[in-house]
Amino acid sequence: MALLLVAGGMILITSCNNNDEEVGIIGTWKVTGAVFNPAYDPGSGPTTDAYSLMFAQSCAQDDFIIFQDNGTVINDEGAVKCDSASAQQTTDNYTFSGTTLSIFSNDTITITNVAIQATTLTGSMAADFGSGTPVNIDMTLTRQ
Repeated sequence: MALLLVAGGMILITSCNNNDEEVGIIGTWKVTGAVFNPAYDPGSGPTTDAYSLMFAQSCAQDDFIIFQDNGTVINDEGAVKCDSASAQQTTDNYTFSGTTLSIFSNDTITITNVAIQATTLTGSMAADFGSGTPVNIDMTLTRQ
């Protein structure tokens, strides 16, 4: 699930801020929003709130995604680990080209329409919650 955050996040493009400083993907990020677009019915009625479904446990809500300039992404469990026996950090690889971010772990997570501002990353990904039909999720990550 932590990697899904990354995906979600995983929403990136290079641009410039008002100070002409380069703003990019490199750094530490946290998933702060996820919205089904359009609404999705997980069995209890249609909802647009993907965040509470993807990060139902509070221990998953404090995870960090750290993009490094060598194509490595570190998934950090944050202050509260969901499984005390699991590693604090795991490492995967990513590519970012144009407006598409791909994170390679057990499954490839692809985020499209990536846009980056000084403190936020946004983009869209498709996820399958067991129905066999992927649903679109608009993700927001906040720079830490």
